[in-house]
Amino acid sequence: MDSKLLLVKSITLLYRESQLPDRAVSSVDLIRTVLESIKTNTIGIGLNTDREIIQSLKQTVLEMCNQPHDQGYDKLILLQNIRVNSGLDDRLYESIRQGIEDELSEGALKRSIISLRKSIENHFREDKISEILNTASQAFKFNRDKIKDVSEFISQLMVQLEPLQLTSTSKDPAVMDDIDIGDVSSLNTMFDKIKQIDNGSKLYRTGWQWLNRMTQGGFRPGETVVVGALQHKYKTGFTLSIFAQIALFNQPKTEDKAKKPLLLRISFEDELVNNLKFVYQYLKYNETYQYVDIADTTIGEMSEYVKKNLSVNGFHVKMMRVDPSQWTYRSICNKIIELEAQGYSVEVLMLDYLSKVNRAGCNAGVIGSEMGDLLNRMRNFCSSRGTLLISPHQLSTEAKNLIRGTLPEEVFVKEIAEKGYWEENKGLDRIFDLGLLIHLFKYNKETYFAIARDKHRIPTIIDDDDKFAMMKFPHKMPIPHDINGDDISFKKIGKAVSNANDDLFKMG
Repeated sequence: MDSKLLLVKSITLLYRESQLPDRAVSSVDLIRTVLESIKTNTIGIGLNTDREIIQSLKQTVLEMCNQPHDQGYDKLILLQNIRVNSGLDDRLYESIRQGIEDELSEGALKRSIISLRKSIENHFREDKISEILNTASQAFKFNRDKIKDVSEFISQLMVQLEPLQLTSTSKDPAVMDDIDIGDVSSLNTMFDKIKQIDNGSKLYRTGWQWLNRMTQGGFRPGETVVVGALQHKYKTGFTLSIFAQIALFNQPKTEDKAKKPLLLRISFEDELVNNLKFVYQYLKYNETYQYVDIADTTIGEMSEYVKKNLSVNGFHVKMMRVDPSQWTYRSICNKIIELEAQGYSVEVLMLDYLSKVNRAGCNAGVIGSEMGDLLNRMRNFCSSRGTLLISPHQLSTEAKNLIRGTLPEEVFVKEIAEKGYWEENKGLDRIFDLGLLIHLFKYNKETYFAIARDKHRIPTIIDDDDKFAMMKFPHKMPIPHDINGDDISFKKIGKAVSNANDDLFKMG
């Protein structure tokens, strides 16, 4: 953007802001930055007239900035000054006159101000991008020997560029939802969403009655759900069960019927063969209630069985295993965008575990902030798409020490709920929408599972009794769903407990 156009937009922005009834908005600091950026001594020889015009306009803009914000500008005097400033450049004068002459409604006035401010901010953003890229290009071309790690060099470049990667659209990409109370159509849209949540059509039911009560109907599109547990306490098994249940008991929520509804699970830890074996056994056990030995089943039979069950309601299902050291949150987001370009709508994204991902590009301030920033970035990305994000996360050493003390294991998760026993960052509950705490324990040589609800970011309240439940495991098989039968949960068990050791439960 050349200097004249910057000054035209600056004058128009300041004048239009002065017309706001409350004058609560001020772009004076931004405009002073504009004035500092315009150097009249850089204008070429032979263009003295342009230099004089720009210098005169800068003076007028400076006077506008210096005027008290609660005072308006006299349009006639302002136009007279600009007429003189413009000299023989009639087009320059006319462009400013057209920008401030018309009377605008309050709504149009605010839209004009937002558009002008974004245009000026984008100018500086693009200048900064150019500066960063030029510096990086010079370093790569002429100081290549000083770059020890090209991947790290690129990563640092992306960190610098990331705050600047905003698209120049009429809709602010940071705004994930909005509503105008004066606009009945926008109110209708929002209340339609509310009714769909209330009647369950916009919820992902799980296969467990107790979990549906705990979540007030199921998981909501766009929610970020974190499942907390100590090491080897069934986080992976629990989330895999939920992954299968969403496919079994829900219709796709994708409104665009041209899109293919997708459930995507990315493992950063376990082998896919282990995950798929669990899913097959989970599905089969819920049909037969008999121990599932895959030695008695052919490969073709298992493949067909899993495909038939997980696609019964129209979902596409993909599972991946990724080396977390080579993926950042950007890699995850880019995979989602790639799938969208292929015609998919990613309704559910399950990451096992997000915490294992390379933290490049995340805030590296105080201890723990990287994990919080990583989760927050993924939450914002998924929320804007209406994608349900689910990820397990470790509980802290402090939580583990409670079990080593006198706290009975059957009430462990109930006692630590909403107390911030999260590994790396105790304040994770400020970021996620729903927290679930789970634990595996032994009692009288039987294996039990306990779950408690942590924070849930919804306005309604449930009974404390519904925030905690326990189940008993079948022998070496996953906990079956009970959505179509009797509730299998209970609240109390005996006192003496010991540690679980079945191989099946080592997952997660």
